[in-house]
Amino acid sequence: MNYREKTKRSEKPSIEPMRVAILGVGGLGRTLASELRGDPRVTSLLLIDLFGERARVLTGIRGRVAIEAKQLNVENRIALTKAIAGSDLVINTTLPRYNLGIMQAALEVRADYLDPSAAGPREAGGLAGIFEQLAMGEAFKAAGLTALVSMGLDPGISNVMARTAAERLDTVDAIRIRSGSVAALPGYTSFPLYSREVFLSDVLTPPTVWLDGGLQNRAPLSEPEEYPFPPPVGSQRTYLISHEEVKTLPKYLGKPIGRVDFKYVLEPHLVQAILSLDKLGLLADAHLIRVGNQMVSFRRAFLAAFPEPSALVLPLDGAESLSVEVEGQTGGKRVVHRGDVTLTHQEANRRRSTTAASYLGAVGVAIGTALIADKATPGPGVHPAETLEPLRVFKEWSARNLPMAWSERVLER
Repeated sequence: MNYREKTKRSEKPSIEPMRVAILGVGGLGRTLASELRGDPRVTSLLLIDLFGERARVLTGIRGRVAIEAKQLNVENRIALTKAIAGSDLVINTTLPRYNLGIMQAALEVRADYLDPSAAGPREAGGLAGIFEQLAMGEAFKAAGLTALVSMGLDPGISNVMARTAAERLDTVDAIRIRSGSVAALPGYTSFPLYSREVFLSDVLTPPTVWLDGGLQNRAPLSEPEEYPFPPPVGSQRTYLISHEEVKTLPKYLGKPIGRVDFKYVLEPHLVQAILSLDKLGLLADAHLIRVGNQMVSFRRAFLAAFPEPSALVLPLDGAESLSVEVEGQTGGKRVVHRGDVTLTHQEANRRRSTTAASYLGAVGVAIGTALIADKATPGPGVHPAETLEPLRVFKEWSARNLPMAWSERVLER
C-alpha cells in the first residue's frame, strides 16, 4: 500500500511520510541521501547504483531512516521497475539521459518522480529533453502522480528566484542567470564540480537564448562575459551553455519576456581546449584511440583527466555562486532585481562532507521532495520548478540556514 492509498482509506488530510528511491549515489545522490535522512517526511531510502558498493557503504550509517542498497543498471527496465516497486517517490540523480526511462518506470509502479536536470536533444535539431519530459504531463496527471523536473540548484532554485523577481515587475525585458564554482586543487586551475559527463554534454550542446518570442541557437561556449559575482568568487569569465531555465521560464511565467540566457563560469584555456578538441572530432563518443594494446574512447580519457568530484575528500578552497538578474519596468522606472546565492566549499564540507555544488544541488532536490510530500505542488502532472510557490520554497531554503541576498538597482532611461 503506498501513501496515496493510505490517505484515501483514512480520509485524513494529514501528510503521509514517503518511501524514497534515489537512483545514482555519486556526489549529488550521496549528499541527497544524507539530507533526506533528517527529513521527518521520509520513512526509508532505497539507494540504487551501478556500483553496488558505492550504495552499500551508506547503509552502515546509523540514523532514524532505514537505508537499503541495490546494485542495478537503470537501463534494465524490467529490473528497475521491480526494484522501485513500493516506492512513493523516485529520484533520478544518475545521468539526465535516463530521465525518460525512469519516468516511465515511475508511472508503472505509481510513484511520483523528481530529477535535478534534463538532457539535451537525443539527436541534432531534435526536441530538448525538458520538453520531452513535460510532454508526459497528461500521463502523470491521468495516473494522479506528480513529477518535478529540473529541480536542483540551477535549474531549480534559479527558476524560483527568477519568478520571484519577475512578479515584482510590470514588464520583463531580460532574465540573466549566471552560475559557477571557483576551486583550487593542486595541479588544476579549473575543473567541473558536477558530473564530468554531464558537464561535457552541457558545454558541447548548442545553447539557446530566448529572444524575439522564440528560442534561438547559439554556438557552444559563445558570448563570453565578465560577470561580477559576490565575494569570494568575484569577477569571472562566463559563457553561454545549454540550460533548462532558458527553455521553460518564457512559457511558465505568464508574461512576455524579452531575453533569457544562462552563462556558466569557465576558465578560458579550458574553453579553448574543449572547442579545439571538438572541432577535431576527438570528443565524439565513437572516436577511439589506441593506448598500448587497448582501444579506448578519447572522450572518456579526456574526462578522466579531471578529478572525480564525488571522490574529493578534503575541503576545497573557493565557493559556488548563483546570480539571477531580472530586468524590467515597474511604476514608471526601469530596475534590475538581483538574487545571489554563494556558499564556500569549506562550509559545504562541514555540513555534508561534500562540495558546495553537490550540497546546494542536493538541497534543491530535497526541497522538491518536501513539497511533493506536503502536497504543495501544482498537483498531478509534470512541472518545472518555476510553477512552485516561491514562499514555500524559500521557507524550506531558510530552514537550512542557507544564504540568499536580494538587491535592486534603478537604471537610467
